[in-house]
Amino acid sequence: MTIRPIFAWYDLWVGLFWDRHKRRLYIFPLPCLGVVVSFGEPAL
Repeated sequence: MTIRPIFAWYDLWVGLFWDRHKRRLYIFPLPCLGVVVSFGEPAL
C-alpha cells in the first residue's frame, strides 16, 4: 500500500472515489487537493 498527495486543478469535488480496476482510493477533503491510496494486487 502506498499513499501519496495529489493536486488536480481540474477536480472541483470533495469526497471519496474507489477505482476498483486500479485498486486506488482517491480522497479529496478539499477541492483540488487530495490523497491517493494505492493497494497492491489482491491476495489469492
